[in-house]
Amino acid sequence: MAYHRKRPAPDPCPVETVLKIVSGKWKVRVLHLLSLDELSFGELRNSIVGVRQQVLSSLLRDLIADGAVRQRKISSERSIYALTERGFELVALLTPLAEWGNNLLAEQGIAWRPPEPRRSAQHGGGGETYLASAHPSARNAQR
Repeated sequence: MAYHRKRPAPDPCPVETVLKIVSGKWKVRVLHLLSLDELSFGELRNSIVGVRQQVLSSLLRDLIADGAVRQRKISSERSIYALTERGFELVALLTPLAEWGNNLLAEQGIAWRPPEPRRSAQHGGGGETYLASAHPSARNAQR
């Protein structure tokens, strides 16, 4: 039997709409990493300490459905993930929030560094960190 709401759904809230896209333990970190460069699933997984494969797979599907990330198949077994224009806009909006959060952490004596991509030998070399971004709004957001 299908569930039917007894009360009408509340009016949509623009802030809640954005928070729904970025809510989740690892989504903002994935968005940050993809703002730096296109990455494979394995590179994302290696760049975020503690994320489980199933969780990363699920959140990438969510970000793709929300229009923030795109997936490009390289082969039947390998895909590259990148931000869409909407994804870059979202990262640019999140940057001031991250700076404010960093200030709150600093007040508590906590120093935080954002994750950096861990590159595979197939993609760009022996594990070096690559921080260039092809998108100008992401570069401006990093300043």
